[in-house]
Amino acid sequence: MKILITGANGFVGCRVARFLGMSHQVVALSSKDLDITDTEAVYSTVMEHLPKAIIHLAALSSPAYCQQNPEDSKIVNVEGTINVARAAAAVGAKMIFASSDQVYGGLEGEEGFAEDEVQCPTTIYGLHKLAAENEMLSLLPNAVALRLTWMYDIPVSPLRQNEGILIKLMEAAKNNQPLEVSTQEYRGITHVWEVVRRIEGTIGLPGGVYNFGSTNDVSSFDTYRAAAQFLMTTGFIEMDPHELVQPSEAFKRNISLSIHKLERFGLTFPSSIAGLRNALLHSA
Repeated sequence: MKILITGANGFVGCRVARFLGMSHQVVALSSKDLDITDTEAVYSTVMEHLPKAIIHLAALSSPAYCQQNPEDSKIVNVEGTINVARAAAAVGAKMIFASSDQVYGGLEGEEGFAEDEVQCPTTIYGLHKLAAENEMLSLLPNAVALRLTWMYDIPVSPLRQNEGILIKLMEAAKNNQPLEVSTQEYRGITHVWEVVRRIEGTIGLPGGVYNFGSTNDVSSFDTYRAAAQFLMTTGFIEMDPHELVQPSEAFKRNISLSIHKLERFGLTFPSSIAGLRNALLHSA
């Protein structure tokens, strides 16, 4: 199958391109190769390659940047997605779009949210991801929006890194600077390769929105403590996890996910804690 990937130079995109390239004809386009805000360039590129599927990963992915630059966020994350959706519709390609768990932002509690529950994003990033979902599905009812969690890779990966949970913990331990982490925040945190290995299976999903990542029924504080313990056990840090990760009640939020809908189609994820354990033990 010919698969076109936007944002193929990004944290997720470079891994998806490498993985799918082993079994498919992949057109991997970086942000330099294709400006998704250029309507004509998107259309002509898609018409040139005629892919059967488009995995749209290109985005402004920093919530902080989007909050400070809302117009940029709208142009790239909403209008850029519309451009890709229109081009996909023109060639009959299946579109897979990387959305975010931040469409659920601001709600307290511990239960994971299902896709059909009320979304109330509290950030520009979450607001624009939700708008992009809606615009895409109005143009392409058979498209798939994947609501992704915060992701990380193992510290020794040679591929592009992001500021994931393990990197943050290792930097804090290196500098002997404890992290204060909320006991009142609940969110999924997913090993990026768990997403990469499952993304091919989303091409066959019925159109709609799917939560796509690890579930997590413990607080961010407990998740960080567990991750720090795994890092110490595997020799990445020496600082005691109880010293490294300190509790805070300053930040209350629940954007944890339920993946029951996804599981009905045979796709599942380990919990955040199990994913962290597996990722680090396999790297040791």
